[in-house]
Amino acid sequence: MIAITPEAHAAMVAHAHADVPREACGVLLGRDGVVVEAVPVTNRAADPLHTFRLDEREYVAALYKGERRGLVLIGFYHSHPQGLAIPSQTDIAQSHYPDALHVIVGLVGEPLLTVWRLRYGAAGQVEWVMGSTPPEKRESRTQTIAIIISAVVAFIILVVLSVALLPPAPRLPMP
Repeated sequence: MIAITPEAHAAMVAHAHADVPREACGVLLGRDGVVVEAVPVTNRAADPLHTFRLDEREYVAALYKGERRGLVLIGFYHSHPQGLAIPSQTDIAQSHYPDALHVIVGLVGEPLLTVWRLRYGAAGQVEWVMGSTPPEKRESRTQTIAIIISAVVAFIILVVLSVALLPPAPRLPMP
């Protein structure tokens, strides 16, 4: 899960509207699981109506400026002016940052923002919340049960090994 500040959200939507009919694109900077800033970057794609390619100089400059303020690269954003907020096959194929998040702003109807992790030819949707505090990282019920069972099994193994490694009891004298 990721948090996106209202300011970063508004910046992405405004940039997407401003660049219609072209796809808008940019860099997401933040810290501790929160997207603090959406930095617009010029789309240098050969076909900017259907795909995007970040301007390399602007991309590096955005990373450098963000780093000086203590922000790190969280991911990228782009818009689908005539499409839904789901990754296209081109988006998936051209994704070269498997650990980065990809926000897509769909402008069909009401602007919709979705977050994706695009890795190795697959797309997985990521939950997000609007806010400026990092989302809580809590284990699921299944993970909690697995942790408890692992702890109990580890304790039993420890007891069995301890007993097995005890030296034999001394013989008691017979009266």
